[in-house]
Amino acid sequence: MSESVEVFILRSSIRFLLLLVFAVLTLPAPAEDEPAGEKPRVWTSSDGRKLTGTLEEKGEGWVKLKIKGKVYNLKLEKLSKEDQDYLKTHKIRKPLEIRTELKSYKDNDLEQTVMTLDVEFANMEENSELYLLLVWISKKKSDQSGGSVGIKGKLECFYDRDGVYSHEASFYDNKNGEDFRGWAIRVMDMKGAVITERASASSYLRYLETVVARRAPLPPEDGK
Repeated sequence: MSESVEVFILRSSIRFLLLLVFAVLTLPAPAEDEPAGEKPRVWTSSDGRKLTGTLEEKGEGWVKLKIKGKVYNLKLEKLSKEDQDYLKTHKIRKPLEIRTELKSYKDNDLEQTVMTLDVEFANMEENSELYLLLVWISKKKSDQSGGSVGIKGKLECFYDRDGVYSHEASFYDNKNGEDFRGWAIRVMDMKGAVITERASASSYLRYLETVVARRAPLPPEDGK
């Protein structure tokens, strides 16, 4: 096999691996660090027995409790009067879920590539609000020196209900344009606690620390 053929095969393999890595990084990320849902609770049966279980579902005259990994369907009459009153007003809290998906398309008329990051929130608590910081990462085409990857732009938003929210950024294809490199997001609650931080590559999380966020909720001062 000639040297030129070997070089061609090597370059093709590298391009394939880079595309594979990019595809994996842009898959929806699991919400592993979001607040948990229902907590285990001590329930009392109508005859006075105690049992610890997590509320899964409830309906007219019935309830589902998860006890030691198994879900039991119980009639409300099997629970104490106190538990029945609790269930009348209690709304089941499900874990907050945050998903991300990256899309792109070419606008040939404007000679640009438009990247869209969809951020989906599910199971948000009523009367609550979440803050989202998004930064786009790029590299100028005209800059051939190293260390030129940086923040192209930022976006700060507040959301108070479940939904899929789309955010776009354009990257021009001409020689003075910018190559898309990635994205990073931070989600916070109104008390200033960070719920999750994610990025298309782990190294891009550092840009969340360098960008000036003017609207981010502030955590309470120590001792207050």
